[in-house]
Amino acid sequence: MSFSRTLKDQSKSIWEDGYHHPFLQEMGKGTLDKEAFKFYLLQDYLYLIEYAKIFALGAVKAKEEKLMTSFTVIQHNILYKEMDLHRNYMKEFGITPEEANTAKPSLFNKAYTSNMMAVAQTGDVAEIIAVIFPCAWTYYDYAVRIKEQYRNSLEGNFYKPWIETYASNEFGESFEWFYDTLDELCKDKTQEQRGRIVDIFRTSVEFEYLFWDMAYKRQMSYTV
Repeated sequence: MSFSRTLKDQSKSIWEDGYHHPFLQEMGKGTLDKEAFKFYLLQDYLYLIEYAKIFALGAVKAKEEKLMTSFTVIQHNILYKEMDLHRNYMKEFGITPEEANTAKPSLFNKAYTSNMMAVAQTGDVAEIIAVIFPCAWTYYDYAVRIKEQYRNSLEGNFYKPWIETYASNEFGESFEWFYDTLDELCKDKTQEQRGRIVDIFRTSVEFEYLFWDMAYKRQMSYTV
């Protein structure tokens, strides 16, 4: 197995805790409190804006035109396609663009995006891929599994569009290049350097879990 594909197994415990989190399981059942989902929508909207900036830094640091293109294509998809899913849900909740743009990020949101930005500013392209990889990979993996687990009861589920968007082949294929690119970038790295890639990846998986937990509890900080 390639180095990149081992990263999931090296973060298996927290990865599986994320999948079994009540936020995701209740989405699959269609029973998730809509106020928790509204909280998630606003926080994820803010998160995606910062997430897109990391792809811009990847394009700046990339040395090959093909890699620059890969980063910018995903950045475009985040800002137009993925954000459209959020905008459509926000319309259903009556959330105005002004409300979305003036929302404040939670402590957990700021910690996650600040960590990504720090890695992107100080690290190389391999480290940038490692820090952004868990977001796409967990979403795809979780959505595919939720769609299968609850396949007989998805009709009429309010969260079906979210599940189907992230479980789609189109979404899965959008980040396929991460695997081979990361393997190529890491082939000459030392064991210590590879260990840093593993740590960066695992930290983002942990932040993904904390993001679900934050949304489920509608928690802006450690106290509220």
